[in-house]
Amino acid sequence: MLINSNENSKAIPNVDVCIIGTGIAGSSLAIELQKKNISFLMVEAGSLSNPSKIIKCESVGRNFGLKNTRSFEVGGTSSLWHGVLAPLDKIDFEKRSWVPNSGWPISYNDLKPFYIRAGKILNLSSFDFFKVERLPISLSNLLTYLSFNKNILKNKIFQRPMPVTRFKDIISSKFKSSKVCHILYNACALEFVHDDSQTVKKLICGNGNGEKFDIFASKFVICAGALETPRLLLNSSVRNENIGKYLMDHPMGSLCQIQFLKKQKTHIYSYVKNSPELMIKSGLTFSEHTQKSNLIPNHCFYTKNSYARGIDSNTEKVLLSLLTFRDGGLSINDIWNIATHPRLVFFMIFFKLNSKTKYSDLFFITEQIPNRDSNISLSDKRDIFGYPIAKVNWKLTNDDLLSMRKALHVLQKAAFSDDYIKFVEETTDLDWDKIYTSAAHHLGTARMSESSENGVVDRDLKVFNMDNLFICDGSVFPTSGNANSSLTISALACRLADYLIKFRR
Repeated sequence: MLINSNENSKAIPNVDVCIIGTGIAGSSLAIELQKKNISFLMVEAGSLSNPSKIIKCESVGRNFGLKNTRSFEVGGTSSLWHGVLAPLDKIDFEKRSWVPNSGWPISYNDLKPFYIRAGKILNLSSFDFFKVERLPISLSNLLTYLSFNKNILKNKIFQRPMPVTRFKDIISSKFKSSKVCHILYNACALEFVHDDSQTVKKLICGNGNGEKFDIFASKFVICAGALETPRLLLNSSVRNENIGKYLMDHPMGSLCQIQFLKKQKTHIYSYVKNSPELMIKSGLTFSEHTQKSNLIPNHCFYTKNSYARGIDSNTEKVLLSLLTFRDGGLSINDIWNIATHPRLVFFMIFFKLNSKTKYSDLFFITEQIPNRDSNISLSDKRDIFGYPIAKVNWKLTNDDLLSMRKALHVLQKAAFSDDYIKFVEETTDLDWDKIYTSAAHHLGTARMSESSENGVVDRDLKVFNMDNLFICDGSVFPTSGNANSSLTISALACRLADYLIKFRR
């Protein structure tokens, strides 16, 4: 059943599970719970049509550098994303002595069966394609065009199923006529009311008319993302000093440029179409031995074909603003930026033609080191209901920038043969700190841990010292790895669904 809280906030059903958020996490969880006929209510701040602007935040740290990083509407940010999928690497789950505050309380093998289930939700045709040795020969042959030292680097495969999964249409049609599965939209989650035994009794919400109302359920699951989840917890006086700490993202941008001594066709490192239903690309990551011996996090990079020598900082900023999200089309400002940056036009032509190239930018997606001072707190500013909004303080440290310099040093000295490429000198000292943007992968503000001393939720995503409150979104990531977070978020939702079904009461 679909319920518009602006029109009807009095007839909200009591359910087994209340899910706050209808994005990738909330929708994946709902789809899995429906299979077992578990009653649930999805609470969404936005509407069925245009994104809501009712939720705001205050930015006091580094700006994400993008015009959009999330969307409040039914289906959440899945209405914007490009649909790129990849699992985290095994090393991402491990405690690494050279990466402070690293280590998950679960392993890659714990999550693997749920990765496969999540892939089916997200229209992934074959999980095996994440393994280079399982790729079709036509694709694996394309990987050979870029020659590198395989003791230093390795291929990492990313898949983009087509069409991209947009949960708005999926869950709206799936739950529209259901008597046990409900979507309540235009309903902003404001505060949990809990008693001395730390059991959530109800959720207070507000609608577009400025009215407040209550929601009751046996269990509550926050799937609101790493910016809004801590705001809701802090406004609910949930006691844990780690709430909002360790905000992470994937800083991204072109770090340097290489010149092939003989023109190469490296389009699989941007994208190739395997079939009408699947796009494939490969990144390059450092081997585990290289990471450990050089004390660098798990960065990933791609080759981005360029028609000219050098990297232009202004063009790079425009390109980054266009790469991250689909948002329904180009604005007038976007069109103007493209028209006034000829290098960008040529880049788009080269990308479409898959031409051989002489120059290629090394485009990095970096793993941010968990940093407690990068955080979400409550602002002095308030929303229309009188609650403090989120204060976003995204910070990178000198160690993050040092890790990029170390990565570049390894690439220059050991990753490629001098008979194959050379580094373009004027780009090796590029001021990356002024160029990089967010990849809109907000992570880490309610991290998973073995204890409440170091995290907010346990290995089953239950909030420490709370009986019936869970979190399932990017906020629970202890470390970010280098992959788009969506597949992992969906896998965690599938895993949580099994837990909620097993311990149903």
